[in-house]
Amino acid sequence: MLAKWLKWTFLESLTRTTSKLLQKVIGGVSVGIAHTFFATTVIGFIQIIVGFVVAKVRKEKLITNRTNIIGSCFFGLFATVGTVLPFIVFYLGGDIGINTFIATLSIVPGALIDRFVFKNRLGYRKWLGILIAVLGGYVILELPSLKELILLPLWVWLSFAMMFSGAINQGITQKIKTVDPFVKNFWGGLVTFSIALIGLAILNSTDLLFNFNSPMPKLWLSSIVIGVIVIALWTFNLISYKAGAQIAIKRLVMSGAYLIMVMILGVLLFGESLTMYKVSGILLFLVAFIFMDDESWHFFKMKLKLN
Repeated sequence: MLAKWLKWTFLESLTRTTSKLLQKVIGGVSVGIAHTFFATTVIGFIQIIVGFVVAKVRKEKLITNRTNIIGSCFFGLFATVGTVLPFIVFYLGGDIGINTFIATLSIVPGALIDRFVFKNRLGYRKWLGILIAVLGGYVILELPSLKELILLPLWVWLSFAMMFSGAINQGITQKIKTVDPFVKNFWGGLVTFSIALIGLAILNSTDLLFNFNSPMPKLWLSSIVIGVIVIALWTFNLISYKAGAQIAIKRLVMSGAYLIMVMILGVLLFGESLTMYKVSGILLFLVAFIFMDDESWHFFKMKLKLN
């Protein structure tokens, strides 16, 4: 029987995929960087409102212990980085597959946080699983050459910044896993809203919040939907840790499913080809999962012994 945290992790990967596709839409219709801060401001505002209302209805205190409040605020800080940068990446013409692959590499710094901060021993088998997972993502991208890796455009470096912000937030989530998800959304959303609003002010573009001319209606709609999705994403992420997930294996499953879904949707929605590289990458992720998940590893060991 699959661990309880798996279903929440798969739901998180689904919401991440949906959010990434909408970020691609916003990045494609944006005519300036200010639009990315506009979208992030709307997302943060949605989180504040929904977090506040639901927390009050459930009679959860917004002023909880110091660790949970500070942790939620720092989560909001790094989540802002992870929210603004995808818009900029796609505004600069970034590839959704490469961007998603780089995000999957957060399992590596995530594993280091798990090992050295939370003292969870990984062992050689699980480290091998991480390496296989990274290899799977590399294969899905059709094994780019060293020259292609060296000549990295700006959007690729921004994707790496997204990777590190994601890994840090996994550590923060595990640290404050006792916080109510809607209280977390309120405080984190407050930080996201504040930073994005400051960004708009610096760019002298706060008038966008009162602009409904083209392409703003599409930006408004996409941003509101992403705001709702982010609430679900943060909630699924938190619940998975409450159910016993550890950073390395949780990031592996979430990132693997996330990358695979983005690839499949690329085939279905954008007519991309389903190559042997992509199929091989999926198989490598399945092998990596078996190496990383204790229950799956022992199950297959028993099957091999019986045969």
